[in-house]
Amino acid sequence: MELREVFLDALLPGEVRVKSLAAGLCHSDLHYLNGALPISLPAVLGHEVLGEIVEVADEQSAHRVGQRVIATITPACGVCARCISGLSTQCLSTSSLRARVRPKLLDSKGEVVTQLGSIGAFSEEFIIKEVAAVQVADFIPNAEGCLMGCAVATGFGSVVHGAKVTPLDSVAVIGCGGVGIAAIQAAKISGAKQIIAIDLHDEKLQRAITFGATNTVKSDGDVIAQIRKILPLGVDKSFEAVGSPITAALAFEMLATGGTATILGLEKPGSLISISAELLIEGDRHLQGAYMGANQLSRDVETFAQHYLSGDLQLGNMVTSRWAFSEINEGFESMKDPSSIRAVVEW
Repeated sequence: MELREVFLDALLPGEVRVKSLAAGLCHSDLHYLNGALPISLPAVLGHEVLGEIVEVADEQSAHRVGQRVIATITPACGVCARCISGLSTQCLSTSSLRARVRPKLLDSKGEVVTQLGSIGAFSEEFIIKEVAAVQVADFIPNAEGCLMGCAVATGFGSVVHGAKVTPLDSVAVIGCGGVGIAAIQAAKISGAKQIIAIDLHDEKLQRAITFGATNTVKSDGDVIAQIRKILPLGVDKSFEAVGSPITAALAFEMLATGGTATILGLEKPGSLISISAELLIEGDRHLQGAYMGANQLSRDVETFAQHYLSGDLQLGNMVTSRWAFSEINEGFESMKDPSSIRAVVEW
């Protein structure tokens, strides 16, 4: 990526202008950066961000100027059938809420600049709909707070809203990056009786224990055999946070009868997941998605804040490196380190 000057449009009704304070470097951004996922160029990436509202379009929202907010990649209307059913990440109006009659950004040649998720957080300022700006408690630091917009919202939400984990459940989490670590913490908070962390790197597995994992399995061997040694009948709820058809199928195969596998990792367009028909039909097993963790961010952030205060949600320990905005490429490079959970850029 390169630092370039771009031109930000004036606000339209219902919008706010946000000054960036801290943004997490997510593997989703990395997938767009390396071409694994398509995006129109030129583009500003970044979606896991905490910032400060510096301007509002609507006079009745003037009180929001100065608020620190998280930008949600799934703005919701709050009134459609899906929203009132608790499925705000599948809001029927999300596309129209992202739509705009004029481009938000133009480059020096007058060409339209794409913003990832209609946010484009890797910039000094960005424009979003006011409904996409969720206020954050004052006591949560910027670098920690930005994680709530994606990694925590997805990992935590998938456990609480997607799979509805209870103290009766055993849990396995494949991939101990930001989303996986958030899922492990949520499983612990939900009282899961056993939490198995699965990853290729010893460093990530050791760190997963500090976040609440009760067992670890290294993924360079026969994972299913290792799972069966811990839980002979399999796990009740599994979570895949890698983004591979192979690990998605693995999440399904490790289930106990009646279990549910929740797939979180973004995969390449056209990817197909192959599962056993016998395990699906005769074993009453379930395979599901939970886009962005099926989060309800405007409600969830208050819950995140309380668990952060109690120490149950270790946001600070999830931030493993901090970078100046001008060092963002070095920040992405640092993600290759096995000890990395979340790299954060700060303005």
